[in-house]
Amino acid sequence: MEWILLVIAGFFEVAFVVNMKLSDGFKNSKYTFFTVISAALSFFLLSLALKEISVGTGYAVWTGIGAAGSVVIGMYFFQEKKSLKKLFFLSCIIFGVVGLKLFA
Repeated sequence: MEWILLVIAGFFEVAFVVNMKLSDGFKNSKYTFFTVISAALSFFLLSLALKEISVGTGYAVWTGIGAAGSVVIGMYFFQEKKSLKKLFFLSCIIFGVVGLKLFA
């Protein structure tokens, strides 16, 4: 159950970053609201997951999901640059997260 909470917290971390981008420096109140809500949910779910998962592993997985998700969303929805190097290092993050889950 803790791992499910951690993954959901990671998705809210991605939502937090995307909404922050869409808020245009917190000028758009709708996206600013969604930024605050998604950040709060992300931290809350992370705190629940860390009751059973070690802090180092939990934090690494949470930030890995947030980082990888943000890169993918940026490339596909915000037309950020795609390159083989970027995709290689993105895969390193994903393999690292999977490795932490397998050996935690």
